[in-house]
Amino acid sequence: MTVELDTGWNLRRVMASRGIFQTSKLKPLLEERGIDLSREQVYRLVTQPPQRVRLDVLARNEELQEKLMS
Repeated sequence: MTVELDTGWNLRRVMASRGIFQTSKLKPLLEERGIDLSREQVYRLVTQPPQRVRLDVLARNEELQEKLMS
C-alpha cells in the first residue's frame, strides 16, 4: 500500500527567519542531532522538497525546528 502526502517544504523560510542564510550553517546543527548528511544532501534538503526522507531525519525534524526557532 502506497500513501501519498501533499506537503509544503519551507525549510529555507524557517532558516531565514533565524538568520541562517547558508546551508553550510545548517550542517553542524544537523550533526548535533546525529544526522550526518553530505554537503550536497544538505543543499538539496534546503533548496527543493525531498522526494523521500529517511526516518531518522523525519524523527528529528521536530528537534531541529525547535533548535532553529530558539
